[in-house]
Amino acid sequence: MNKGLKFFAPAAAVIVGLLASCGSSVPTSEGPATVTLKAAHGYVASYVAKAATTTPRVAPQQVQTDVDYVGVLMDEDGTIIDLKLDVMQIKVTGADANTTTLLSSVFTDTTDIKSKWDLLEAYNMNGAKGEWYEQALALEQYAIGKNIETLTDELLAGEGDFSADVSITVDAFGEALEVALLENNFHTFEIDESEVAGLKLGIGMSSSHAAKQTNVNLATAVFNGKTIVSAEADCLQIPYTLTEVTGETTTFDVGINTTKAQVDEVNSQILSKVTILEDYGMDGAAGEYFEQIADLETYLIGKTLVAAFEASILTNGEHGLVFTDGATVGVTIGLNDYIALFDEVELCSR
Repeated sequence: MNKGLKFFAPAAAVIVGLLASCGSSVPTSEGPATVTLKAAHGYVASYVAKAATTTPRVAPQQVQTDVDYVGVLMDEDGTIIDLKLDVMQIKVTGADANTTTLLSSVFTDTTDIKSKWDLLEAYNMNGAKGEWYEQALALEQYAIGKNIETLTDELLAGEGDFSADVSITVDAFGEALEVALLENNFHTFEIDESEVAGLKLGIGMSSSHAAKQTNVNLATAVFNGKTIVSAEADCLQIPYTLTEVTGETTTFDVGINTTKAQVDEVNSQILSKVTILEDYGMDGAAGEYFEQIADLETYLIGKTLVAAFEASILTNGEHGLVFTDGATVGVTIGLNDYIALFDEVELCSR
């Protein structure tokens, strides 16, 4: 997918100015000084049922889930070097007793819902301070050089010095940053100090829809040239119920299946596969989902995407392409979604 203006680069002078605070410099007689950096990703996926309001009743209850996603690169002390954010809105209605369908007047490709960044002007917010993507870009640039805890507090409060250029709702991004700082969602790595300014951060979101479930895949990566130095991935599964309502016309109300482990009914949120750990219950040959994703992230580090997913090391499995030697890699899950997703991440890195 084309993220359009995601290719804008932060000012080099800003990045260079951050180098002095990029963790602890460790000069050695054998090589250049190194710094310790952190890369993280986080999300919040909130759902709401939108009740039918027409009389007589001709339209069913629908469900909308908003997935707010952030990727962040920071130094050891939490000063932000780069930030990326995006939102995917999943709107679902009932077609019959067994089938939900995506509802949107904007996108036509129902195999992969477009995010707000994907839509660009087609999102058609027409805000006084610009389109959604223009305001998001302003917020991303504002974040550079800020302490992550300070920025999180500002976003949760919905106000800060960014308010002059940003009127979009931002509190969910604050919640997503809180998730990013949880143990499962950040990586620490070392890199030569001279290479920090050239690092590129990218994020990606993709989706697929079935009769009673929407999958949303999330990934963030940091590239040094074409080489991955940090990678995170995750998946959200939004489970639906359908209830037949008979009146002057028969409709099918969509709800959220709150019996599933990934549903936080109290907070009306969907939790990711990594977040719920063993409760996902995959029990795969190479371990649970969160364990295999951790192994996939480790496997990617130090490789280019071309080398990581070279055709010669892949084979067709029950769920699409898999590693031929998946047991050794620690990853036996299907790879098609993740190959496409990390390609998007690289495309959108800057």
